[in-house]
Parts: sequence; C-alpha cells; structure tokens
Amino acid sequence: MRKILSVGMATLASILLIFIVLFTSIGFVINDETFVNNEFTKLAIGPKMGMTNTDLVTSFNRLVDYMEGDAPDINVTVTIDGEAKQMFDYPQEVEHMADVQKIYTSIASYRDVGVLVMLILFLFAAVINFRKAPQYIAQGYLSGSFVFLLIFGFLGTWAALDFSNFWTFFHQMLFWNDLWLFDGTQSRMINMLPEQIFADIIAQIGLYAGAVIFALIALSVVALVLSSEGYKRRKAIALSRKKARDNANTTRKKARDDARKTLEEEKKLAEKRARIAAAKARKAAAAEASAQEAAQEAEQERLREEKRARKRAAAEAAAQAPAPAAPREARPQREPSARPARSERPAEKPAKKKKNVHDDTGFLDD
Repeated sequence: MRKILSVGMATLASILLIFIVLFTSIGFVINDETFVNNEFTKLAIGPKMGMTNTDLVTSFNRLVDYMEGDAPDINVTVTIDGEAKQMFDYPQEVEHMADVQKIYTSIASYRDVGVLVMLILFLFAAVINFRKAPQYIAQGYLSGSFVFLLIFGFLGTWAALDFSNFWTFFHQMLFWNDLWLFDGTQSRMINMLPEQIFADIIAQIGLYAGAVIFALIALSVVALVLSSEGYKRRKAIALSRKKARDNANTTRKKARDDARKTLEEEKKLAEKRARIAAAKARKAAAAEASAQEAAQEAEQERLREEKRARKRAAAEAAAQAPAPAAPREARPQREPSARPARSERPAEKPAKKKKNVHDDTGFLDD
C-alpha cells in the first residue's frame, strides 16, 4: 500500500513537472530574439511586408511582452515602405491579443501553483518510504512521462502530418470566439505570423522540453537500476571482492614492510656487531702493542741490569787486585835470618794482573 501511494504521488508530481517544463520552454522560445529573427529571415517576411527584420522582431517582442503582462498594449510604431505607421491598427488584433493574454497569464499562474504542489507531492512520496524513495519517485516519473509521451506523441504526429488542421483544432479548444480568424488583406499580424512560424516555434518548444524530459527519464532509469536487487547483489559482490583485494594488498604491503624492517634491523645489528668486533680488535691490538712495549722495556731493563752487573763485577775485580811490585833497588834487604829455609814452602807469587774484563759496551776498555 505504501508503495502504491508513494508511486501514485510521484506520478502526479511528475505530470506537473512535465507541464511546468513544457510551459517554461514556451517562454524560452518566444523570448529568443535570435530564433525569431532567423525565422523572419528564413520565411522572407520582411520583403513581403516592406519592413525590416528589426521592426518585425520589435513588433513580435511587443506582442510577447503584452501577452506576459509586461506591456500595457500592443501599440508599436514601425516603418512600412518608408513610412512610419502603427503596426497593429486592426481592432480585431487588439481583441484577440487580449484573449491570448488572459489564457497565457492564467496558465502561468497555474504553473506557479503547480510548482508548489509538485514539490509537496514529491516530498510526501519520499517521506512515505524514505529508504526506497529514489526507486518509487523514479517509477512515478516514468509513469507520468509515459502518459505525457502518449499524448504529445499523438499531437506531435498530428501536427507533423497536417499542421493547419491541428492549429485550427488548437484555437477551437482554447478560444470561445472567432476573433482568431483574421482577414489577411487587413491584418498585419496574420501576415507577420504565418502558420509556418508557429510550426517552427512548437518544434523548438518540443526540442527544449524533450531534452529535459528525456534527461529526467534517463536519470530515472539509472535510479531504478541502482536501486534494483540484482544491482545491489552485484555491487555487494564487487565490494566484497574489492575488500578482499584491498586486504590482500594490505597484507602483502605489511609483509613487505615487515621484511624490510627486519632486514634493516638485521643490517643495523650486523653493523653493531661489526663495530663491537672492530672495537675489540682495536683493544686487542692496543693490548698487544702495550705488551710488546712492556716486553721491550723489560728487555732493555734486563740489558741495563746486565750492564750494571758487569760494571759491578769489573769494579769488584779491580778492587781485589794487589798493588804492583816496587823496583829492585828500592826493595829493602832482608836479613839472612829472616830468609826461610829451603824446605819451607816458597812464598806465593803475586797474582798475575788480569786482563781487562771484556765489555761489549767498551766501558772497561779505557
């Protein structure tokens, strides 16, 4: 029930929307001076009436302004065959344009009210089931546009096949009198605005309105596709696959980062170990150098001790050596009685003076 109510409101709102777009397109076309000027040039209306396109466009704009309620009347002065004249001087033209103004302003007021009603209907259609509002509004717009396309498709085909018949039926439906039937020999309005101009204006209105209507149809189809269960399932599958790929990529990236971090830590650890080993090697080399220096100092100390020992030995030897014998003539005569007997052991000969002790350093040689 909620679905039917929401789609129904959206359908009514869509019909109003298409009506608003169509009527707004009429205003765009009839106020397009470039389009109007091109129509007058294409149909060569100026030369036929002895007027310039500028005066024709000015006259047409005056009619539009009056129809929209922006001008008090349709009086406009133009140059016809070199003479300044009142463009619309036929009384029936004034009466007919007064009827046209009533119809146009009435439709414009309906359009303004329709905008408000359309917004309210779309709002209620969305509030009834907010979660599925895009889907229901799209269905309602497609339904409303289908109805309008049937109607305008029929009218467009009728106008394309027999525009005169269509244009006559259009005036008979809108106007309650025969003031729209002009005498071409007296009315400049009917000569300025032949049926072909109205046919081109209607075609241009259909082009503008059709572009908007079909754009909204395409948007509604997209909304239905996006809100369908199949699309949601495919989207969920795609999202799950994407999530799995992202997780796999994240895992691979984390593994690469961890491996790189581990490698960097191992590299730092190896560098630290190398620095420690180098420091130990330097300490060992320093200790070895210190040991060598100590050994050299010990060796030198030993050599110095040996040298001092040799010097002491030489000094002791020199101190123990006897004094040298005196000369013979100076030696005193001993008493005979004092000479020992032969049987007694002769006195020891004085120790022979030792040679100088060998010294490598040459200190004792002197």
